[in-house]
Amino acid sequence: MNLRVLGDEDVLRLDVVGRVVQEDLDPERDPLDGLLGERGYARAVLLGMGQAEYIDSSGLALILVWHKRFLGAGGKLVLHSAPPLVMDTIKILRMDRVLHLAKNESAALAIARGDNP
Repeated sequence: MNLRVLGDEDVLRLDVVGRVVQEDLDPERDPLDGLLGERGYARAVLLGMGQAEYIDSSGLALILVWHKRFLGAGGKLVLHSAPPLVMDTIKILRMDRVLHLAKNESAALAIARGDNP
């Protein structure tokens, strides 16, 4: 999984680039390591999925782990702009019932800031 930092103001904005699949995930290293800063999982993060080509169940499992860590620390992870193939996978695995999802970045920002349920 390749993560690109787009901005780090009050909300950390990241983009996923490429595939999010098991063979590309290093079990020894969390891709978020070093990106969250001193507040860690207690902050709001927007994860743009617009450049994600594909996601498998192991990629979604990692995102679910992140989601739980953010919730536990008082932060929030919001995924947005997922292409149809990625969104279909999220829905097939019923993760749309668990994860914070938004159609675009502005809707994701509203969710992250608590402006939207």
